[in-house]
Amino acid sequence: MKKYLRNITVGTALVLVAGSCTGNFEEYNTNQFQIHEADPSTLMKSMIETIVNIQQNDSQMMDQMVGQLGGYLTCANVWSGTNFGTFNQSDAWNAGPWNTNFEKIYGNFFQIQEATNESGHYYAFARMIRAITMLRVADCYGPMPYSQVKKGNFYVAYDTEEQVYKNIMEDFASAANVLYNYYKDTNGNAPLASNDPIFSGNYANWARLANSMRLRVAIRISTAYPEMAKENAEAAVAHEAGLIEANNDNAMMDCGSQTNPYQLAAVSWGDLRVNANIVDYMNGYNDPRMSKYFNHSTFTGHTQEYVGMRSGEDGFAKSDVAGYSIPAIAGTSKLLVFCAAETAFLRAEGKLKNWSVGSKSAKEYYEEGIKLSMEQYGTTMPDNYLTNTEKPTVSHNNDPRGHAYTISNTVAVAWNDNNEEENLQRIITQKWIANYPLGLEAWAEYRRTGYPELYPCIDNLSPSGVDSKRGMRRLRFPYTEVQNNHNNYQQGVSYLRNGGPDNEATDLSWGKTN
Repeated sequence: MKKYLRNITVGTALVLVAGSCTGNFEEYNTNQFQIHEADPSTLMKSMIETIVNIQQNDSQMMDQMVGQLGGYLTCANVWSGTNFGTFNQSDAWNAGPWNTNFEKIYGNFFQIQEATNESGHYYAFARMIRAITMLRVADCYGPMPYSQVKKGNFYVAYDTEEQVYKNIMEDFASAANVLYNYYKDTNGNAPLASNDPIFSGNYANWARLANSMRLRVAIRISTAYPEMAKENAEAAVAHEAGLIEANNDNAMMDCGSQTNPYQLAAVSWGDLRVNANIVDYMNGYNDPRMSKYFNHSTFTGHTQEYVGMRSGEDGFAKSDVAGYSIPAIAGTSKLLVFCAAETAFLRAEGKLKNWSVGSKSAKEYYEEGIKLSMEQYGTTMPDNYLTNTEKPTVSHNNDPRGHAYTISNTVAVAWNDNNEEENLQRIITQKWIANYPLGLEAWAEYRRTGYPELYPCIDNLSPSGVDSKRGMRRLRFPYTEVQNNHNNYQQGVSYLRNGGPDNEATDLSWGKTN
């Protein structure tokens, strides 16, 4: 990020940039099946780009810096010495994932809300994008303002975690209904067309994404709110629009004229390397997707190897870590949002819970997820991959800079009908491999399940007692909330598990505590 890193101050954090010329937007009517003549491209496109960040600094601050906690990537720069990797991030950095998402979403969302009178397909679409984006905020912080947020007032009461996730899933359900009905009744009209960098305006695909995201959230909250989770999972699977089940339906964001932010950070800035966790697990499994995920190391004597960098190291020289593997991503590579493999793994876990999420068994969905991921990357799966009963050795011993460590709790690929907990570990581990490089999602699932086991932080500088092995459990609420929304902030803290405290060692409602 170099000079591009920005401090988020109280003033700038609250400025909502509408950023657009609305043209004839006020002429939109509220008939959800009306083909609108006006062009909402500026409003919608900028909102869509918050789902995973195209903008280079936002990507680095959220998807890379916070995302490294999920075990995919490692920041190869120490900057000020106060970093997420060492659990001692600055107040400004800590506020970034909250304030930036509020800024990017709500300016345009309010314009759409007013112009549509809170009805119709554009409003349903806007609610869906808000839900996807704010899900990332909720997964990072926990309780947050959601249902009470309105134009001109962001300093409002917090929803509980249960309320936030309930509202988010309602937004997904509404979007799936409205968008799919619109698609059918207009013979596939695509009102966003080329201004949609993911599906080119195809509302059927967006409805499938809404259902798939609803299933993701249901699995996320399944231990904390089991009845709500089961109801929403089964409804999402049963929806007429369906789910993202084939790689042709994958949600992949085109970066357009911008450079892929992971490639930019890794190659142009030298700020990003592949995390040792994902490299060493895939080495342990002899996984053929490695060549699609990583470039070889440039360390002398290791140029034919993939060597990842452990996270949480303090005080290294940037030049010393330049030899670690970088993501095998081109400047024009699309950004993963949601893939068919994840759907299969979510259904596999749902079947372990005896939910009605499909006609196949948990084992069949699990193996389908692996096959879909291999297909997605154009790799040939070894004949014995699914039947391998040997637990892999996951060890960080080939690092020329040291930091050796061996993971103790690994799991074989082959399904075992007699061990449900191991099968859950299999599902999560393979979903983790398939979802690379979605770091925020990986971090959430690690906190929820404890799988896969990850390397501990090297230099733990946490001021709040974060355990080196379990890692950060959430982000503390932004200082802007403490200063400017204090009473509601205190209420939000009381909604945390056991009433807080508001720090990085407090588990969210769905977090595994042992």
